[in-house]
Amino acid sequence: MKIGLVSFHTCPMADLGGKDAGGMNVYLLNLAAKLDSLGHTVYVFTRSHQHSEDSDIPLGVRSKLVHINAGPAESPKEELINLVFEFSRNIQIYMENVDLFFDILHSHYWLSGLVGDLLSKSWQIPHVITFHTLAKTKLRALTVGDEHTSRSASEYKLMCSSDKVLVLTQKEAQDINQLYGSFGNKISVVPPGVDLEMFYQSDKNLAKDKLSIPQGSNTILFVGRIDPIKGLDVLVKALSMISLVEESETILYIVGGNDDDNEYYQSIKSLVAEMGLDDKVIFTGSIPHDALALYYSAADVFVLPSHYESLGFVVIEAMACGTPVVASRVGGIPSVVEHGSTGYLIPWRCPEAFASQIEVLLKNKDLHRFMSKEAMKKAYSLSWDASSEKAANLYSKVISGWINTQAI
Repeated sequence: MKIGLVSFHTCPMADLGGKDAGGMNVYLLNLAAKLDSLGHTVYVFTRSHQHSEDSDIPLGVRSKLVHINAGPAESPKEELINLVFEFSRNIQIYMENVDLFFDILHSHYWLSGLVGDLLSKSWQIPHVITFHTLAKTKLRALTVGDEHTSRSASEYKLMCSSDKVLVLTQKEAQDINQLYGSFGNKISVVPPGVDLEMFYQSDKNLAKDKLSIPQGSNTILFVGRIDPIKGLDVLVKALSMISLVEESETILYIVGGNDDDNEYYQSIKSLVAEMGLDDKVIFTGSIPHDALALYYSAADVFVLPSHYESLGFVVIEAMACGTPVVASRVGGIPSVVEHGSTGYLIPWRCPEAFASQIEVLLKNKDLHRFMSKEAMKKAYSLSWDASSEKAANLYSKVISGWINTQAI
């Protein structure tokens, strides 16, 4: 098959933890690479950004990541809806120049869905969409937000017009049916995987040495965007409540974007200072994806206090490195974290609850070893090979169904 993947608002190769760069980026790169290894041709389209003008980057043997010009590189995400037609038109021009035709399009996120909808109709091919996050689920979890006014309506229209909605968890399918209407027959669940060649358990002491983390310290790790939906304020407050033996220093590493113009980042820095935790919290900024394994291996506990997560790829990566997880019981996280086995799920936004479960893992070495092994078992059961094969089979069924419908 020849497959087009659309990632309008974010480049799949952007450093994780930066603005608009997270689990979706991981998903796209792994899906494209594995589909290529199965013999399919995959073109991933993203908007040109700084240092990437007109660049095509190979993905596997026959596939590419293609940067397409559309508006100024510095255009903010909230204005990209005005560039949908330009981006779509320039993809069409690119495809005409390379003389290539797709069998199917798979769009990622609602803005990409608007592009995919236009292109699929123009090319008369089927369109699959994965939203990754939905406006109504985010607003239900976090009552304040700056979502585009047309996002919810656009998501609903795309659910109606697309040929298939591919979701990563059963919880996401339930959310769509509860919040947007009954789309059960159109939704298919295809769980993602984890790159086990990149993420695996390595020597903790060696990892700490490489990162200049003091040996014997209790290392807590967060990885993700610095955004209100991630609940970092809960984690910082929890850190202030953790009481361990004084000689065992406790350090929180926050791996993610730390742009000075990010108001939430500034508020977290202020909270850290206000609580007297400056010497216990380290902001690393964004780092390349392939450097994350070292942090996961060095960490004693991985914490994700999000108010909502469609899945939480960072949770699976941490578990693959043998690091137990303490995370919010929200979204798709419970489909990965098994409470009391691979980590702990916190059902409310309560710093005390997070502090208590983090303490349990840091104090009880036998429990920590047990959960570390169980976490790796769970992560190793999630394969990108299996996920990409399921996606490819879904594409084939959608194409066949679409052709039969056109023949009627």
